Amino acid sequence: MRTYHRKIICLSLLILSVSCQDQPTEINSKQTSSSDKIWHYSILDAMRRGIYEGTNTVKELKAHGDFGLGTFNHLNGELVALDGVIYRIPPSGEVEVAPDTMISPFTSLSFFNADTTMTFPFTGDFEDLKRNIEGILPSRNVPYAIKVRSQWSEITVGGAKPVETTDTTELAVLMKSRPQYQAENIQGMMIGFFTPSLMSNVDLSPFHFHFLSEDKKFAGHLIKGSILNAELHIQIDSKDGYEIELLNQNRRYRNLNFKTTKEAANY
Repeated sequence: MRTYHRKIICLSLLILSVSCQDQPTEINSKQTSSSDKIWHYSILDAMRRGIYEGTNTVKELKAHGDFGLGTFNHLNGELVALDGVIYRIPPSGEVEVAPDTMISPFTSLSFFNADTTMTFPFTGDFEDLKRNIEGILPSRNVPYAIKVRSQWSEITVGGAKPVETTDTTELAVLMKSRPQYQAENIQGMMIGFFTPSLMSNVDLSPFHFHFLSEDKKFAGHLIKGSILNAELHIQIDSKDGYEIELLNQNRRYRNLNFKTTKEAANY
């Protein structure tokens, strides 16, 4: 991870102030010399092409990070990892601690250690928030792990509906009928990553966020929402790159032609 010059942070905050109209009340930076990467189990292009089966258990995943997101085999729920705990959101929308024996076909994990922390009031929707976060990133060509804690006036998150073991329907098609859950006046944490466009085959680009409420009862893939004059706490952890474990033992993965389709490019 890297420490960024104060002038760069101040310039970023000027960009942010166009929408927020308030200067942050707190900016902290930390420094470490150790290599710090985002670990990926499989890549999103495999999910886009209907490969929903992996071999890594939840217990094995925990060795690769304390923060992140993903899903479970055959889309059997969404995955959120925060503070070393891996949660599962089944189709019912309820949140549970994932059993160590559950298996994932796609996971993005990292050990989170913020380089920069900002706190400021904000009003806007999810799209406004993403634009503001992108505006304060020191570079758009390196990955970041990002936490955002705030009170949402309204929010919509998506779940996952399990598919048959033989189902290879592309992810973009399945997501059109995914379960969705709504909440109002809820506080919680956005958990996710900024992925440079040149790595868009690895994960959603520019952002992929899941949400977990403060009480750990509401969670899912963040789709939309709005924040009304609430305080944001943003933590940004710059990463050196990626470590990717491919589905080498999956026969369909080994033989598939990963030519991008119009449908697949949408998710």
